[in-house]
Amino acid sequence: MKLGYFLRETVTNLRRNFLMTVAAISTVAISLLLLGGVQILGLVVNRMTDEWEAKVEVSVYMRDDASPNEEQALASDLTKMNEVQDVTYVSKEQAFAEFKEQYPDLWEGLPPDALPASYRVKLLDANDAVEVAARVEGAPGVDEVKFGGDVIKTLLQVNTLLRSVTFVMSVILMIAAGALIANTIRLAIYARRDEIGIMKLVGATNWFIRIPFMLEGLFAALVGAASAIGIVLGANWLLFSRIGRAIPLLDDVLRFSGGELMGVTFVLIGVGALVGLIGSGLALRRFLEV
Repeated sequence: MKLGYFLRETVTNLRRNFLMTVAAISTVAISLLLLGGVQILGLVVNRMTDEWEAKVEVSVYMRDDASPNEEQALASDLTKMNEVQDVTYVSKEQAFAEFKEQYPDLWEGLPPDALPASYRVKLLDANDAVEVAARVEGAPGVDEVKFGGDVIKTLLQVNTLLRSVTFVMSVILMIAAGALIANTIRLAIYARRDEIGIMKLVGATNWFIRIPFMLEGLFAALVGAASAIGIVLGANWLLFSRIGRAIPLLDDVLRFSGGELMGVTFVLIGVGALVGLIGSGLALRRFLEV
């Protein structure tokens, strides 16, 4: 009987405050849509960061007079480093063939042995590039070590900045959504203040009065979350996937798996429900004397 009463009261509140409910649903949907956008941005940032870090290599160029023993000793030292994932030897011939393929207009007249042999060192973590380069530099047979230190530092700084911005945006949006729900519930409470006072006089408990309002906030938040989820999934199907097919360079970045999209869906539903309950709870605690 209580459950039926709560549901009826919730429906009544929604019908009495239809315009306010629609406004609350719309604002929550917009807030959660932005939150969903932040999550998608986070996925894109993670993909781009993974691609950047996967391409970070330390190139160790050997001197022309380096002996086979020096090359073997260097290769052994590199493979023993805990920071190193893989070591690839590039001979003079391979370096010339790659240069010829990458710069077809510049290789003519260049001797086949003009480019030095080198080791390409793939790292487990791009942050270790500076340390690995410092340990290799000056080793017997080594002429030069390059790892794009400034580029790596810039990429890592950009990655940290983007992740921090997405986190802060998520927190701000959740607080804003909670405030919107709380304001809507507060207006509903104010509109029914006389009825609530009568209910208190006849012995209604605090929770008996609170629950319909909390269900109202939960309903608005979940409908808003459902709307945001529909827009996010629709944008992925209509926009992101087509951009990825049209621009192969962005295909891997903008192609989201079902698990990733399901994770975004669960976050929006969970945040919507939590924000609805917390927002309505705060409104009742601060503005309803029960």
